[in-house]
Amino acid sequence: MQRLKAGVISLLRKLGVLNRAYAAYETLQSWRSPERRRSDDGLSVPPPRLLVAVAGTPNVEWFLESGRRGADSIAEAAERNGRPLASLSSLLDFGCGCGRVIRHWQDLELAAHGSDYNGKLIEWCRRHLPFGTFTTNALVPPLPYDDDTFDLVYALSVFTHLPEELQLPWMDELRRVLAPGGLLLVTTHGDAYLDELTASEREQFWRGELVVRRDDMVGTNLCASFHPKEYVGGTLSRGLDLLELIPRGAKGNPHQDLVVLRRPGLRSRGARESARPGASGVSP
Repeated sequence: MQRLKAGVISLLRKLGVLNRAYAAYETLQSWRSPERRRSDDGLSVPPPRLLVAVAGTPNVEWFLESGRRGADSIAEAAERNGRPLASLSSLLDFGCGCGRVIRHWQDLELAAHGSDYNGKLIEWCRRHLPFGTFTTNALVPPLPYDDDTFDLVYALSVFTHLPEELQLPWMDELRRVLAPGGLLLVTTHGDAYLDELTASEREQFWRGELVVRRDDMVGTNLCASFHPKEYVGGTLSRGLDLLELIPRGAKGNPHQDLVVLRRPGLRSRGARESARPGASGVSP
């Protein structure tokens, strides 16, 4: 099935209609499910067209369940590594989409921020997730935040869709806005995805090299990257302490690896104060 899918995508790409075909696919997918307005947490549920843009499916139950699993993975990783969420002042959901995970932080007493490349998703978050602060980022850095702003930054299924020339600058940028001692969590396509690779791509992966497909489709889910452990432990995590690399550990993004990193150093009290809600250190 994966080979058939790859063949269809390759053909559409050669014909120069891949972008239009993918847009049509997303539209058709959004018609499959009736719109559901509320969930058990009292927050609105995004319309099908936004669910498809983020997850490729309009299934509301999976959107809510996968978001809960993702939030649990983040909370558990932070706890294991000495930074329980209750002790944090601020966090950033980089690539927040339409709030799949960040909606689960509404009861936490911290400054919850979300950023995404898709302005439509950010606009929905601003209207329906009033506890958070949201901003639209460009395809390339920087972010509109001061240095050392966040205790925790996570990027779920973001670096899985970026080529290396964007991954490395974004890792540097996330390290910049992360406070010393803060945690950075990212997910990657690891060994679990080997069966999806061609023979030559597997050879490249086994050499410890990043594998990138359709780098000309960056900004969409059609661009896909696959990360060997050697690449994560060396190139991707440069300037950060690698605390954990858990195969298939991203519960809300099934089969993706969970990578837990820490910025070296200790956070100053002044930086902690500036990240609190209403402080001037973070741009709206």
